[in-house]
Amino acid sequence: MRRLAVPIAAGALLALIALMVLAFMRPAPAPTRAEQAAAIAADLKCPDCQSLSVAQSTTEASAAIRRQIGELLAAGRSPSEVRRYFVDRYGEWILLSPTSPLAWIVPFVAIVAGALLLATWLSVARRRTRTAAPAATRAAADGPASVISEAAKRRVRDEAEALDA
Repeated sequence: MRRLAVPIAAGALLALIALMVLAFMRPAPAPTRAEQAAAIAADLKCPDCQSLSVAQSTTEASAAIRRQIGELLAAGRSPSEVRRYFVDRYGEWILLSPTSPLAWIVPFVAIVAGALLLATWLSVARRRTRTAAPAATRAAADGPASVISEAAKRRVRDEAEALDA
């Protein structure tokens, strides 16, 4: 019995792997017209709402677009042709996700530029504090008299006497 356990387990494992491969390789069923219409409506922006899809919105304009999507699909147009129809009619803003790669690249470039600008600013600030520290140390070694000019001392004295008078 023990001699048969290993070949049976290996055969069962191979059968399981074969079933998994078949399940993944099997083509998905073609979406129905209603599923295609729902997918297109989820990709289009409502003309009246802010950042809601046509599928989510309850406005008259969204209901009209949903009806029009169904009519275009029933007329035999493909989902990409229906999307192109709405882009031609309303412009690129009708799409919830932009098609231009520039829309995806610009935020990335802005973040990288901001990080570089911040790093440069911090680097310059560090250099300034390093060069300012020895000057402050020399001024402290010379005494407080060298830090404040005689003209500034005279001005402070004059202002104090004016307040006392």
